[in-house]
Amino acid sequence: MRHAPTESNGAHVFMGSKDVPATAEGLMLAASRSTAVAELGCTPVFASPLQRAAATARALFPTATVRTDPRLAERDLGDWAGHPQAQVRADYPAAFLDSGVLDPHFTPPGGEDLDTFERRIRSFLHDAARVGQDGRPAAVSHNGWIRTAQYVLGRIGVDDIFTEGVPFLEPIHLDLRPLMAGRVSSV
Repeated sequence: MRHAPTESNGAHVFMGSKDVPATAEGLMLAASRSTAVAELGCTPVFASPLQRAAATARALFPTATVRTDPRLAERDLGDWAGHPQAQVRADYPAAFLDSGVLDPHFTPPGGEDLDTFERRIRSFLHDAARVGQDGRPAAVSHNGWIRTAQYVLGRIGVDDIFTEGVPFLEPIHLDLRPLMAGRVSSV
């Protein structure tokens, strides 16, 4: 699941791994969905260590022990973090595809490159797949992380990572069985 909204989301500001909180309203909405989420029977529960995701996980899964995992953190956007998306588009036009979406292959100055981000995601997914043999793991993470995980699992193409956003607080099922069957390459 993607974390609850932040003020930066509403202001169209790039966050990346910048640690900004979820809004109080977003966390209340997450808490109001905890009963429905509990019906999914997820265990264990993981979250990005960034406060917007960790707080969302605690609100969604109030009776669970939430395990933070740094591999679930959003991609580090380096110098772009905290800057309006419109400003970044104007300053770095080569960072965007002809369609207008961020080119996932472009590494922001001081940021994390796509290969490193992918390795981090694959590592977490492989571990989650092993845990998933004995449970149904849940993870609260970020838009770019979830879309890149979908790419890693072969659900979307690399140029489609940023074509649409992941809805806040909505379960996104990632089938990890291909990882266990060796149909998705490991790190």
